[in-house]
Amino acid sequence: MPVETDLTQKKPNKARFFIPCAEYAVILAVFLIFVLFSSCALREMGKRKTATQRYEVLFDEFLYKFNRLYSSQEEYKYRYHIFVHNVREFEEEERKHPGLDFDINEFTDWSEEELRKMIVDKKNVKEEKNAVRFEGSVLSSGIKRPASIDWRDQGKLTPIKNQGQCGSCWAFATVAAIEAQHAIKKGILVSLSEQEMVDCDGRNNGCSGGYRPYAMRFVKENGLETEKSYPYSALKHDQCMLHQNDTKVYIDDYRMLSTSEEDIADWVGTKGPVTFGMNVVKAMYSYRSGIFNPSAEDCAEKSMGAHALTIVGYGGEGTSAYWIVKNSWGTSWGSDGYFRLARGVNSCGLANTVVAPIIN
Repeated sequence: MPVETDLTQKKPNKARFFIPCAEYAVILAVFLIFVLFSSCALREMGKRKTATQRYEVLFDEFLYKFNRLYSSQEEYKYRYHIFVHNVREFEEEERKHPGLDFDINEFTDWSEEELRKMIVDKKNVKEEKNAVRFEGSVLSSGIKRPASIDWRDQGKLTPIKNQGQCGSCWAFATVAAIEAQHAIKKGILVSLSEQEMVDCDGRNNGCSGGYRPYAMRFVKENGLETEKSYPYSALKHDQCMLHQNDTKVYIDDYRMLSTSEEDIADWVGTKGPVTFGMNVVKAMYSYRSGIFNPSAEDCAEKSMGAHALTIVGYGGEGTSAYWIVKNSWGTSWGSDGYFRLARGVNSCGLANTVVAPIIN
């Protein structure tokens, strides 16, 4: 028997079972936005986690390499925070200055206050306004200086030293130049005592800075003992502990040179290393290699203080001229304790007070 069909019964309305298209589009958009932001957030978390892991690995390697042992968990966290901050800063410097390499060294967990102890507050830098300069070149007519020179290759330099957290750079720069001049003139390379000047030079201020012309005058008048007989201790003693019977090295005179870097190069190329002073920007503490050439603005506005060093040669790389500089921050810094500084631009005031020892 045929089944009767109620023709009045309506078919189900599909709209009752499906979300309207407009509402569906809104929900889908919200869902996609949620997925997108979740994905970005996860990626960002991953980056942060990866960066944190990288810094932790670098810090562990640093602790091992430099034998760091901290007194407490609080100090560990404090030093780790400084370390990460300093690494981020020099990595940013590398991005801004292609061709310059910065790296982790023994100073990477030091605070800025600790770093400043290695240099001299600009307020304490002595100046002699009436100092007589040796103007002009030392070259005789028709004589040319060598195109490049590195007094390390001549065997005229003592090994790199480390002044520690004592603002005695003035003594180290002076001694380095005198050691080289003595080796050039007398044929004898001997390591001389910075500590003697720190303790005994009454015109200067020990670990609180000094003026290189005064230091040169001290050596001219009093001479220097060897480092072996009067070793360095990175502090100023209350007494001057000279050994009167020890052989000393004297200089015959000294000169403050012209501010012309051509004249300075003439002297370095034909007579030997010289001392100079410069303003220090923080990036210098992390220098590894390349030609260091901080901007005049950074040298003036971001200087942490003044530092004395020794020019031991010069050269060129492509169109860039540079000085070869001996520092007193140990061998873990720079290129085994040396660095290259831009030549011909008075970088951070290097040409303003160049002082050279004279041994006849």
